[in-house]
Amino acid sequence: MRKIYMVKALPFLPAAWLSSLIYAKKTEEESQVRLKKWSRLILKVLGLHLEIQGQNNIPKDRTIYFVCNHQGTLDPALILASCPVSVAFISKKENEKMPIFGQWAKNIGTLHFDRESREGNVHMLREASRQLKKGKNLLIFPEGTRSKADRMHEFKAGALLPAYMAKAVIVPVVLHHSYILDVNEKVSRNLKIEYGKPVDLALKDRMDQETCAKQLHDWIQGRIEISAETRDSD
Repeated sequence: MRKIYMVKALPFLPAAWLSSLIYAKKTEEESQVRLKKWSRLILKVLGLHLEIQGQNNIPKDRTIYFVCNHQGTLDPALILASCPVSVAFISKKENEKMPIFGQWAKNIGTLHFDRESREGNVHMLREASRQLKKGKNLLIFPEGTRSKADRMHEFKAGALLPAYMAKAVIVPVVLHHSYILDVNEKVSRNLKIEYGKPVDLALKDRMDQETCAKQLHDWIQGRIEISAETRDSD
């Protein structure tokens, strides 16, 4: 299954690489617009259908900290193809060196950090909080690694701390079946992304991070399970 999609994508990689170099000289906003178009195009080229739910849950007048499950390689493309506001990612430093994707990540202001070191994690927390306070929307995959299945790993400790420090609005995001490029078995080409109702931390002073993280994790996992049950019953 993966080889089929790789063959389909190959003809577009040189153009994507050239475009990434051109947009390295442009603003993050301009890069966002262009990369959103690239994301929609790649889904079309791969023959994948993306169902989008809950876009009306995304505030247009607040800074947002998106909290999303991490299923597969295609996750950022689904987010960029569907999100009506600009968003940068929080990502491990190794991804910064990826051909094409690493350059595009820089272009839209992705925050890369060394998750294996304490200094790297502290820097990420402080910088993410600073960016949120400046009004920049960020997205984090709190699991830290791809699940490649309809299940989730536990959230990493402190994943929500930047939102708490900046009093940002948290919007949970659910990805369904986006591991299609990461497994060999047959997976439905009908993918789905779901934006949940925002959690306003300015009104949640009494909720500690651990409680909030558990509630978000359980809600996202619940939505994944409902989707899987519906698919299996079809």
